[in-house]
Amino acid sequence: MEQSEKQPVIKSVCGGILTEPDKYPSVDFKDERLYFCTRACLRVFKENPQAFLDGEVEHPLEEDA
Repeated sequence: MEQSEKQPVIKSVCGGILTEPDKYPSVDFKDERLYFCTRACLRVFKENPQAFLDGEVEHPLEEDA
């Protein structure tokens, strides 16, 4: 596969590396697309976005149903 055909590697807000970001929850925040490892992390982010980004909010340990 040529360099131009490779998928970009995206880092999730939660710290994971995503090679297929379209398969993960995401949201637009301050003109940037942010990706999350689970729907639970996205839900907690939406409750207090800046605190989540600042590391003041714990990431949920269980996935939302």
